[in-house]
Amino acid sequence: MSQKKHVSLPQLVLIITTTVYSFSSMSTAFYMMGIKALPWFLIAGGCYFIPYALIVAQYTRKYGNRSGTVYDWLKDALSPKAAFVTAFLWYCSYFTWMVSLFMKLVIPLSILLFGRDITAEASWFGISTPWLVAGFAICAVALLTWLINRGFGTILRFLKVSSLAMVGLLLLSAVSNFTLVFAHPTEVWANIQQGLHAPSFFEGTGDQFFSQLPFFIFAITAFGGLDTVASLSDRTKDSRRQFPKGLIYSGVIILAIYIGGIILWSGANDLGTLRQTDQMHLGNLMYGLMGSLAGSLSKTLGLSVAASGVVYQIYIRYTAFVLFTAYLGLLSSISFGPLKSLIQGTPKNLWPKQLTKLNNQEMPFKALHLQAGVIILVILAVTLNTHVAGELFNQLTYMTNVARAMPYFVVAASFPFFLKKRIVADQELFVSNRKLSNFLSMSVCACIIFAIAFQIWEPFSLGHYSDALTLIIGPIVFSTIAALLYRRGDVAGMRVE
Repeated sequence: MSQKKHVSLPQLVLIITTTVYSFSSMSTAFYMMGIKALPWFLIAGGCYFIPYALIVAQYTRKYGNRSGTVYDWLKDALSPKAAFVTAFLWYCSYFTWMVSLFMKLVIPLSILLFGRDITAEASWFGISTPWLVAGFAICAVALLTWLINRGFGTILRFLKVSSLAMVGLLLLSAVSNFTLVFAHPTEVWANIQQGLHAPSFFEGTGDQFFSQLPFFIFAITAFGGLDTVASLSDRTKDSRRQFPKGLIYSGVIILAIYIGGIILWSGANDLGTLRQTDQMHLGNLMYGLMGSLAGSLSKTLGLSVAASGVVYQIYIRYTAFVLFTAYLGLLSSISFGPLKSLIQGTPKNLWPKQLTKLNNQEMPFKALHLQAGVIILVILAVTLNTHVAGELFNQLTYMTNVARAMPYFVVAASFPFFLKKRIVADQELFVSNRKLSNFLSMSVCACIIFAIAFQIWEPFSLGHYSDALTLIIGPIVFSTIAALLYRRGDVAGMRVE
């Protein structure tokens, strides 16, 4: 057996911060709402993210040295069956995301290498764009699976590189925006005012506060990812003590970066002018904003046209590099973490013996290979561009949209039961006041219910009844499959513990 790799507390804080924090979400928030995004991020952070981080921190303090994550958290608080169904839902919600991320990898890589998105062209090297994307995605699946099977150290290296690259992007954007603020101090308030009076980005909504509720859903999703890094808690040094600390420290840092970023971008840039640019839209927003920032900085510094072009290329290519490494870091963690938690953390008798086998690096190599094979088949099916395959994948994506939020709800809703059963002593609680702990649980649950209700209501209001129905059916289908798998363990005469 190889020596087990562990994450130190500083590394953990860096990884959690840069995994949960999304520069793309921050830039999108600024572009959609300007400074008006600030109160919604504060509400989402105060009502959802910080309470959920405290709940996860409490669970990892108790179960930080185990592999099951969601299953271990819920097995004692609720029941083994409820824990398994939730863990299965949690894994399924990541599957379609993995497929989508693998198929997006080529976009930042092409911008990094060529300075433009080659997938926007009809063909490249005589290969049609869909097959170019599919070919690259399949190679990426195979290569990443091979690397992950070499041990947790590989995943840790991916996460470290992507984290450091994200820190570099944050510093680059912060220094550039601060330069604009100091060079044009009289324009700061005008830019903020422009953001305050910019037209609402959401169709059918106005400037009144409560008419902007759709943005609250976006703000909640900007704080996603705690469950992904929590699946790596057993790989942290002194996990029961250090991992909860890392979660809490990171939670405060993430909220501060979001707030600081929105304020800084709003003060240094004219949102009205940015929205008038024909070449900027939500699909290329990170590159568009960083390219615009490079242009404004070059103009402020009085650079020549040639020098400005070089600065522009540096900014957009480094942004592409950050996004590419972020995808790799995210894919390495979600390819391993949820699968490891499901296969290694749940009772072994629920799975074929081959799937639970570990290699010399303590990785579930058979399960990883099976997962890679299914992902490749889905990529090929989607690339064939048949109506049936495309529609099936679209429906699968819709099915996992609500299913992705359900585990968060169950984890939060289980917390009062966890406290009531006194699974941990009072002196081990982060929040010693149990009434306040129950309130944190209710706050998270209320936010998730609101988000799910809006997700279902939106297609209904647009007349897309099949999509709305799929959103509802998704969790039911995945839960039924999980219940059947669980029942199989009992029927086989091996009582599930």
